[in-house]
Amino acid sequence: MKPARLAVLAVVICLLWAPMPVVADDPSVELRRIQNELSEVDDAIRAARTTASAVGQQVSDAQTALAGALADYNEAQAEVDESIRQVQLTEGQVVSLRGQVMTLESALARTEVDLSKTEERLQRTAIDLYMSAAAVPGMRLFSQRDAAGAATVMAYSSAVFERDDDVFDAFQLLQREEERQRVQVVEKKSQTEAYLSSLRAQKAVLEEQRDVAAELLAGAQAQAAAAEQLLASIRNEIAAAEQHKEGLEADAAALQREIERLASKEGVAPTGLSWPLNARVGSPFGYRVHPILGVRKLHTGIDLSAPSGTPIVAAATGTVILSQTYGGYGRAVVIDHGGGIATLYAHQSERAVSVGETVDRGEVVGYVGCSGSCTGPHLHFEVRKNGVPVNPLEYLR
Repeated sequence: MKPARLAVLAVVICLLWAPMPVVADDPSVELRRIQNELSEVDDAIRAARTTASAVGQQVSDAQTALAGALADYNEAQAEVDESIRQVQLTEGQVVSLRGQVMTLESALARTEVDLSKTEERLQRTAIDLYMSAAAVPGMRLFSQRDAAGAATVMAYSSAVFERDDDVFDAFQLLQREEERQRVQVVEKKSQTEAYLSSLRAQKAVLEEQRDVAAELLAGAQAQAAAAEQLLASIRNEIAAAEQHKEGLEADAAALQREIERLASKEGVAPTGLSWPLNARVGSPFGYRVHPILGVRKLHTGIDLSAPSGTPIVAAATGTVILSQTYGGYGRAVVIDHGGGIATLYAHQSERAVSVGETVDRGEVVGYVGCSGSCTGPHLHFEVRKNGVPVNPLEYLR
């Protein structure tokens, strides 16, 4: 797309800034130059409009992509916002959970103190038990042969355990409670940190997705802006070329009037004209939408559809006053029939007559083609009365 635009721009600039040559003495030569330049301007405008159409589609596509990117970004941002909200809520819950952990740790500390005290009591009990066995000479606990001595030791031991009969049970309960509380603390800490870590990881992923969406959005915005700027630039170029074309058309009209002045007004106009070839009328005389330029313009003749190379004959006897490439008409021949009537045969593939020749009705003057501005092989046939285009069907017989 860019090379095409540069080519169009180059043509437009050359046409706009090219110095105007000195007007030739022969108006036909000057008209030929202007018509050729008009043809180049038409080509440039046509190419620019084609480019503008393609760029317009690019603008539409870019705007669609931009809308999609914006929707994706908004969705990603909404997910990030929700994730942040969840993290904030969870962090609030974590504070509470950490408070619970502290409570559990305090309870665990108290249990550990109680366990330590109970363990000391057990140690004192064991010492008392040992000492009670040692108090009987020659006797050891649970190994006494003397029944009386054994009875004495057991009686003392029983007294000790009667005093602290709950020590062992308390010790075992405290051990189990300490283990339970320790597991609770570890699990609560692990649960809290894992939950918070998971949410933060999710938030990081969503933020990364949001950042990617933001980059895509920025790229889509840049592409849309560039496409719109390019389209505006091309439209400005088309406007400048159109303005230049209007000036050329005014020059061409002035020179056309000069040629008409040179055409013979004497003699008798033909009462009727023969068909220049046997073919159907593809496009009639009158206003229509131009098939190439896409604007409403006066179609100054009729189009006769025929294969390329089909012979074209003179509609009446007359003198050739123009035989050249004639702007959008392509290869064209104009015959002056006298009495202010002239006929034009355009878009030829090859011309068969030259300026100054006298031709008879039915004599070959050229061949059907598609030179100049056209969409396919055909003959564009005009009848002009005192230079003004008239409907050929009113003259053809």
